[in-house]
Amino acid sequence: MKKGVGKMAKPSIDDLMDEIKELTQTVVELRETVNVLSSKIIETKNQRKPPVEMGSYKVVQDQGSFIEGDASWTRLVGLLRGKTSGLTASELANKWGKSRSRTSEVLNRLVEEGQLIKYRDGRRIKFRAPQG
Repeated sequence: MKKGVGKMAKPSIDDLMDEIKELTQTVVELRETVNVLSSKIIETKNQRKPPVEMGSYKVVQDQGSFIEGDASWTRLVGLLRGKTSGLTASELANKWGKSRSRTSEVLNRLVEEGQLIKYRDGRRIKFRAPQG
């Protein structure tokens, strides 16, 4: 077998030094990129914008997709229109498709705004649309 055939040639010291320089430069560039991205994340988290008024809606930036007074609230009120006996928060949560706690929160807000009436029916608290 001939010498060097089938074997990889050993890199020279100069080749290794060049590779180390390239790797060092790559690491420096990656650190700069990480710093820039980290700064953007921190900057975004630190931006606390007040609620934005848009017509009759109030969009709250730090509450995800939470919208006060949205169309689904109208749907919730609509579930009570024409009901003479009213419904409980749990019954409405099932029909509305939201959690009981979220439904109760919205129902109480709608009562405050005069869109619904809250009353006691024995041991149960019920909600109904105003008559008229």
